Amino acid sequence: MSYAIDPAKHLGAEIQRIAEEQIGKAEKSLKGAGEEPHEAIHDARKRLKKLRGLVRLIRPEMEDFYKAQNVLFRDTAKKLSGMRDKAALVEAMQKLEERFADEIETDAFGPVNTKLIADRDAEIKSGTKDAPRRIEETLHALKKARCAFRRCRFDKAKYKPKRDAKIAAAGLEKTYGRARKALKIARKSRDTEDLHELRKRIKYHWAHLRLLKALWPDGFEPAIETAKRIADDLGDDHDLAVMRAEMQSAPDSLGGEGDLSIIVALIDRRQAELREGALDAAGILLAEKPEAIAARIERLYRLAARRSTRPSVLPPMEPAAKLRVAKA
Repeated sequence: MSYAIDPAKHLGAEIQRIAEEQIGKAEKSLKGAGEEPHEAIHDARKRLKKLRGLVRLIRPEMEDFYKAQNVLFRDTAKKLSGMRDKAALVEAMQKLEERFADEIETDAFGPVNTKLIADRDAEIKSGTKDAPRRIEETLHALKKARCAFRRCRFDKAKYKPKRDAKIAAAGLEKTYGRARKALKIARKSRDTEDLHELRKRIKYHWAHLRLLKALWPDGFEPAIETAKRIADDLGDDHDLAVMRAEMQSAPDSLGGEGDLSIIVALIDRRQAELREGALDAAGILLAEKPEAIAARIERLYRLAARRSTRPSVLPPMEPAAKLRVAKA
């Protein structure tokens, strides 16, 4: 099931399986990086984020294990972030230009795009030289994580869906509750960093919805899509905020004052759109109280486990000859 827990199996075994898969995929990308490693590094970062989401799900049950692995995955991903951060600014400007293409008659974006692309390419060149060291460090961290998951003393008792349901529900409840708190703060302040914090909390909730999708695939899919859209929109908002700050701190390197004033105005408009849309969607996604969604997750987990282990009982088929006689 890849990045999804099978409720018909022991939760500890499923956590270890998923961790093994994500670690293995990250290792495969990094070992095959070649001379242009940025795509492999980007893939490894995504795997590390998935692993952080995974250990958060069992945090209430295994706090010490969570803390150790979360720090390992966080610090490892941070070392790989440089090239991707510069590329994100290029993408942010391209999206902004596309959004307002029908309204802009001047080439205001030209100098900015030229500078951003040059910065990205320089970072890629610099990062490529340093990539072997960073890849080696990441592979070492992944090896440590694999050993930690294999050594971790998950409850080895026989499969107990009621126990597993409580653990999964408690993990999601904690992350969901923190997302609701972040939403309350971001709604009030509209501050860039508060919105960025909301994005992080939404992404963890998104990871948990994906991990638990098998509980109710048709019911979870809309929430998964909504969480992904919110995270993407708030990510675009943060990239634009970084770009705006850079324009204010070093305007001479990014073009003339007139062109920059146009772009800043467009950034403000686009950020307003992204923020209002994301906050409205987050209000719907996080409408339930934490204890209510936890109770729902626990019930769904137990029902899904029961469905998965219950033998199928179908009425016996009538022989073909009898069917023909009855029809006649």
